[in-house]
Amino acid sequence: MSHIEIHTIKGKKYKYEVTNYRVGKSVKHKWKYLGAVNPINNRKNPNAGRKPKLKIREMTAEEKDFVKQNLKSSKSFIKDRARIIQLSHEGKTVKQISQQLNFHRPKIEKIIKQFNAKGLNIFERGKSTGKPRRITKEQRALILQWLNTHPERLGLHFNNWSHNRLSDYTKMQGIIVSPSQIGRIIKQDEIKYKKKRAHLYSNDPNFAKKNF
Repeated sequence: MSHIEIHTIKGKKYKYEVTNYRVGKSVKHKWKYLGAVNPINNRKNPNAGRKPKLKIREMTAEEKDFVKQNLKSSKSFIKDRARIIQLSHEGKTVKQISQQLNFHRPKIEKIIKQFNAKGLNIFERGKSTGKPRRITKEQRALILQWLNTHPERLGLHFNNWSHNRLSDYTKMQGIIVSPSQIGRIIKQDEIKYKKKRAHLYSNDPNFAKKNF
């Protein structure tokens, strides 16, 4: 006949199976060790204490397009950031990016953190504060509509749009968009814009009257 017994040794509890058997007139006990009551896992987590790997967050379609278009930018300030973000997006670690681009790791970490918090605003010198303002599809359509409309037809006293002028006009209409964001919108709609730009604008002061 057997039963289970728990014994405490140096503050820890251990489980034994005790089997009783008779030898002549005396009862003998056979002990079988079954293990600790609350086994302690002494294996350490290999990742314990380590910081999670720093990487780029999931990018929007607009962000992916902008980064890809600027990988070979003539401006090193923009190109360096685009290359770091693209490599991180491809799954490269900070160490791997550092080795590939020959950049210091603190610089790479700083750019990744800034992009995760501020998005495409980090590509603007001195203007990388706050998250980029998002616009709706309807607002985007309006901006493209104004872009493809001669300024004089909107009551403006100039013949050509620029990023700054269109940004100022959208603000007057209640849509806050920076000149650089205007540029990104135009790039995404590049084919349509290029086809129409050539014959929509002219420095002729009577252009609007002749063509609209």
